[in-house]
Amino acid sequence: MEELDIKQLWNSYDAKLERSLAINLKVIKELQTQKVANKLGSFRRNQVTGVILGVIWIAFLVFLLINTLHNIFFVISIGFIILFNVFATAAYIRHLVMLAEVNIEDSVTESQRKITEIQSSFTNVGRILVLQAPFYCTFWYNSDLVANAGMGFWLIQLVIVSFFVFISIYLFKKLTYKNRHIKWVKAALESFGGKTLTKAMDFLNEIEEYKTEQS
Repeated sequence: MEELDIKQLWNSYDAKLERSLAINLKVIKELQTQKVANKLGSFRRNQVTGVILGVIWIAFLVFLLINTLHNIFFVISIGFIILFNVFATAAYIRHLVMLAEVNIEDSVTESQRKITEIQSSFTNVGRILVLQAPFYCTFWYNSDLVANAGMGFWLIQLVIVSFFVFISIYLFKKLTYKNRHIKWVKAALESFGGKTLTKAMDFLNEIEEYKTEQS
């Protein structure tokens, strides 16, 4: 076989190989894109559920608040709980808007950036909601209790409220992605739909890794 024939055969092989790699990349991208879409769809449903339940819970708390305005301790405690839940519900609505802006077909990198923003916001919402815990320890106080309860009662209450303040602040500081290597932190971050975003990011990373390998 002459040298020219060998070169032509080699060039033909290279062309077929490139076409094969291009087809493989297209197939992998389509499969991974579908997986990402499924995960984002699951997260979207969780956020919609969160909004619905949040609105119902806030409406219930507002109803209680309106009918218990004479109890300043209840008003203050429930008032703060309402604010926490309004913040969370608004954040979930914002997540839905941000999800609508994710277009995997346009840019994998841009999709990763937007999903990372949603993931970070979602984590912060959970951390902030933890801070409402101490107010669930004080909403049942009333004027008669404050006026007549003995020292022993208030010492016990001080211990309980201080414990929940400490725990809520501890969790707020601990529940971050830099502590994701801790099993219980990872489990907490992936709960309530957070795991679906992590999976979506993994699928997008696989597309980028395959593209890098073929370049």
